[in-house]
Amino acid sequence: MKNINITIKKGRIIGIENPNLNPVLPDSNLSYVHDEDLYQQIHDYIRCEHPNLKNSFIWADGVMKHSNSYLAVATDMFLKKYHPDFRIARQIDLEQNLSMFKDKYIDSGLALRNLNNNTNKSQAEYLFNQLKKKGLSEKDFPIWFNLRGLELNNDLNFNLTDESFYKTTECLNWANETKFSKINDYGFPKEIDNNSNRKIWTNNNPLSRCYLYGGSYLNSGGSGLSDSSDDGRVVLAKVRST
Repeated sequence: MKNINITIKKGRIIGIENPNLNPVLPDSNLSYVHDEDLYQQIHDYIRCEHPNLKNSFIWADGVMKHSNSYLAVATDMFLKKYHPDFRIARQIDLEQNLSMFKDKYIDSGLALRNLNNNTNKSQAEYLFNQLKKKGLSEKDFPIWFNLRGLELNNDLNFNLTDESFYKTTECLNWANETKFSKINDYGFPKEIDNNSNRKIWTNNNPLSRCYLYGGSYLNSGGSGLSDSSDDGRVVLAKVRST
């Protein structure tokens, strides 16, 4: 661990400064976090700004490993604050180079389907209450949210921002393991194609995690918003305005 200056007030970390860090930012359009100083900055930011978030990011084999819905959003918040020329990748970004993600999973969004059972219900209601203020109703379900552009509050709920993207997305209610080939303009299945090898996984939970895995499959039925493993990666992209 490098020498880090930590500011603590009333038992809470309120600032972390490491003058020795000099992160190397990616020079490609899509990139994993391959620089250890950049990983350390992200790790310290989460430790400071999101003390209620379990930080499972690790540095191993020259790359930052692990990912989940919360960690991806926290990374996007970090980039917005400290490196605004970068953001986390959206699903449509990932679609441009699917072969890059073989044997990995990449968190890209959330699926809001209903308010009917207890799986992530409080988080679903929190999001829906924000949508109601914008004129949406349960008739607009199911709704897809990009993780890019969301923000976390201290209770690990998701806040909408001016950069948030969300849209009614009917494929989120397709039968589980429906096959598809064509995608829409934000990277989700456009129509059923029973001759394709690509599949989308679905469920009927109020709020589900969405991620690309295996380089071609879409899981929009993950109930564990905080689950993470060594196969997870956060993907950085240029530029926030695109």
